Amino acid sequence: MVERHVQVEQFRSFLTEQGLKYTRQRRAIAEVFFLSEDHLSLSQLLEKAQTEQPGIGYATVYRTMKLFVECGLAVEHKFGENHVLYEQSV
Repeated sequence: MVERHVQVEQFRSFLTEQGLKYTRQRRAIAEVFFLSEDHLSLSQLLEKAQTEQPGIGYATVYRTMKLFVECGLAVEHKFGENHVLYEQSV
């Protein structure tokens, strides 16, 4: 698996290319996601990220995970209509 700091730099570069900022909220979500070896749901990511940034909302986690998928750092697994898990790309 790729080291966390490499993943973070890839994400930061992707955001810059898209004209987006690397915010405190995105950093907190990245830390949670890239340090985890588990498949995580949006709710699990939200709960863990809120320990770092209490003001993070569900929509922020959702949008950030979509960005991770777009830039190839995450894979989205859909299990039915309302159950999605994310894992790091290998």
